[in-house]
Amino acid sequence: MRIALDAMGGDFAPREAVLGGVQAAEARPDHTVVLVGDRAAVEKELAGMSAVPSNIEIVHASQVVGMDEKPVDAIRKKPDNSILVGMKLVAMKKADAMISAGNTGAMAAAATILLKPIPGVRRVGIAISAPSATGHCILIDVGANLNCKPSHLCQYGVMGSILSKALYDIEKPRVGIISIGEEDTKGNTLVKDASALLGAAPVNFCGNAEGRDIFNGQFDVVVCDGFTGNAVLKAIEGYGEMLADVLRKAIFRDVWGRLSFNLMRPVLLNLERRVDFAEYGGGLLAGVDGGVIILHGRSNAKAVATGILRAMNCVRTNVNGSIAEALKDMPGAADKE
Repeated sequence: MRIALDAMGGDFAPREAVLGGVQAAEARPDHTVVLVGDRAAVEKELAGMSAVPSNIEIVHASQVVGMDEKPVDAIRKKPDNSILVGMKLVAMKKADAMISAGNTGAMAAAATILLKPIPGVRRVGIAISAPSATGHCILIDVGANLNCKPSHLCQYGVMGSILSKALYDIEKPRVGIISIGEEDTKGNTLVKDASALLGAAPVNFCGNAEGRDIFNGQFDVVVCDGFTGNAVLKAIEGYGEMLADVLRKAIFRDVWGRLSFNLMRPVLLNLERRVDFAEYGGGLLAGVDGGVIILHGRSNAKAVATGILRAMNCVRTNVNGSIAEALKDMPGAADKE
């Protein structure tokens, strides 16, 4: 495989992006990591390393999309930006996937413009993994499609189920839809209409999911519109940061906390690993014909490497082929206007 990495994207690029690319290349010497970005800046980072794997390549891109730039404007005014150059590699089949911790909107826009949707897909969605009591829960969509129709949510259930099987080897992932109560009478028209479609879809649909069900192990896949999903994602991040700060202050508040820290260290490290976004490989832009992984803007080298390995896994398990096959056999679903 050849995985294109935006070496200039993210708050800590190019240092952490390049380091993450090297770590992934070392972990999978049978595949190639293509660092896309300013050649001089990338080579400077590589020069500071003790050794550079032979399966690292550089493709030059002279421009960078800023995190605060409007996606469409940036793509139009900066045709040689690292996101667009990397996405072109995927479009031309010179790379199997594209990864970036840069401007999320630019990634989605570039993928929409350059990569064809998988046959049958009505709207793409961003799928992330969240930790749950029994392992992991796929949440889709978290920001790509703010104005969903019932058929979009139904397809998210299908794509999320396929992704859950590929990443976590779950034979029949339990699929739910975000609502304000577990009873099937709860929810707005969108939720009720989408539930009817999911009930007839080739997934293990288990009904309504409340927000807490993302984490308690009741579901393996939870679908929602992009507006709701993004709000949930940001709430998770904020609560996690607050909880970590409270815990840190409680431990180091007095001498007893500091003395007991060494005893608690293994437990705390395990907890940190369970909630650290760097462990989960970013979000997959599901529904486009080519692997596209969108990383957190604050991604460190570990998060970048994990994202690359996730992309390799999605390519290896042919997630896109499975999505196309599943949607081909689904009857058309007309949305109510």
